[in-house]
Amino acid sequence: MDRSTDKKTRILQAAAELFSHNGYSGTGIAEIVAACSIPKGSFYYYFPGGKEQLAAEVIRFAYDQMAAGIHAHIFSVSDDALTVFRAMLERLASLFSREHRFESLVITFMGLESVYISEEVACQARQVYQEWQQLYRDKLMACGYSPALAERCSLVLFTLVHGALISCWIKQDAGDLLRMRDQLSDLLPPPDCRTEHP
Repeated sequence: MDRSTDKKTRILQAAAELFSHNGYSGTGIAEIVAACSIPKGSFYYYFPGGKEQLAAEVIRFAYDQMAAGIHAHIFSVSDDALTVFRAMLERLASLFSREHRFESLVITFMGLESVYISEEVACQARQVYQEWQQLYRDKLMACGYSPALAERCSLVLFTLVHGALISCWIKQDAGDLLRMRDQLSDLLPPPDCRTEHP
């Protein structure tokens, strides 16, 4: 990573953190540049569109970071869907119990605010949400689910996992994620087109 890319990444990371805590409307550019220890001119060099451009890029950045982590640490665990998504729920519960936060929730918070910010930000939020569900769908297909069943199950999983994350945040308790893990076998049907290899 060159210094230019590193500086932009620092801005995105700082903005994601501030947006998570204070919301978009409650975070000013002055706070962001102070958190990064950069001059305001540097901010506008990377984000000439100002805070709106930054908001859209933060949503994309947060999703890409989350997706990379899921691929590296969760989807690599197994080709059995039940094992994979149980591992995801356990990891999320452990993370929340340790840090009392989910970095991926900045996507949700920004998505909720996006309709009041600009069409550019709202469009980015919609795109990321579609990709988030597609991430689950692709893994289900890799686990032997037909495209049709993977589509249905990915919507259920996405909705339930996302809802559990918000519930844990509000309650400040990871219990709903663990309860969902324990009930997952009742929620996720077996694959319908697994190919057996010799």
